[in-house]
Amino acid sequence: MQGKIFCVLLLMLCLCSSAPGSEAVAQEHEAGPFSGALADSIWTVIAFVVLLAALWKLAWKPMLAGLNARQEYIEKQISDAEDTKKDANKILADYNAKLADVEYDGKKIIAEHVKRAEKESKEIIAKARNDIESMKLKAETDLERQRNEAQAQLWVQAGEIVLKLGQDVLGKTVDDNDNQKLIDQAIKRLSYEESNSN
Repeated sequence: MQGKIFCVLLLMLCLCSSAPGSEAVAQEHEAGPFSGALADSIWTVIAFVVLLAALWKLAWKPMLAGLNARQEYIEKQISDAEDTKKDANKILADYNAKLADVEYDGKKIIAEHVKRAEKESKEIIAKARNDIESMKLKAETDLERQRNEAQAQLWVQAGEIVLKLGQDVLGKTVDDNDNQKLIDQAIKRLSYEESNSN
C-alpha cells in the first residue's frame, strides 16, 4: 500500500514539473499558486484534486478501515472486560453469600454444642447432687442403725452390770424374773436420765 502511495506522489510530482510555465513559477518564489498564469493555476488545482483522490482511495480508506477495525477491537475488549467484570462480581457475590451461610452454620453449630455441653454439665451436676444426697441419706441411716445397735448393746451391758452388782450387793443369785425387772428398771432410769440431759 505504501508503494502505491509513493507511485501516486511521484506521478503528481512529474505532472507538476512538466506543466507549462513551471520555470516561471520556480523563478518567482514569492508568488502564490493563483498569482501566475491561468494555466499554472489549473494545473495546480488538477494536481491537488488528483492527489486528494489518490490519497482518498489509497490512504484514507485503508486508514479508516484500520481505525474502524482498531475501534471495533477496543470496543470488543471493553465489552469482554465488562462481561468478565460482571461474571467476577457475580462469583464474588456467590462466594460472599456462601461465606455468610458457612459463617451462620458455624455459629449455629457452635451454639448447639455450647447448649448441649451446658445441658450435659447440668445433668452431671444434678446426678452428682442426687448421688451425694443418697450417700448422705444412706450414711445417716447407717449411723442411726449403728447408734441404735450400740444403744441396745449398751443397755444389755448395763443390765448385765446391774445384775452382777445385784448379785454382789444382795449376795444371792437373781433368777430370770428378778433379772428382767432389774434390767427394765435400769433401762427406764438411764433412759429418763438421758432424756433429761438432752
